[in-house]
Amino acid sequence: MPTPNPQPPDRPEHWQPVLQQRYFVILGDGSIRVFRWSGTPFDHGAWQFGNCFKTHRDAERAREVVSQVLRLFHMEHER
Repeated sequence: MPTPNPQPPDRPEHWQPVLQQRYFVILGDGSIRVFRWSGTPFDHGAWQFGNCFKTHRDAERAREVVSQVLRLFHMEHER
């Protein structure tokens, strides 16, 4: 019997840092900050939400997409 896949097919696994590896997070004000993975609830929460990036450039690209989504959300909900 095949083992079930823990990830849904439309959500591929994403990169997760190892102990003491640095990763980048987009903060609420849009700034990008570097952290070192230590397995804290903050680390895991950022990763599970998808706010855990291998490079500063990846975080910058994601920040632009998030910013566009938020602008669209506000435009659609201000009516």
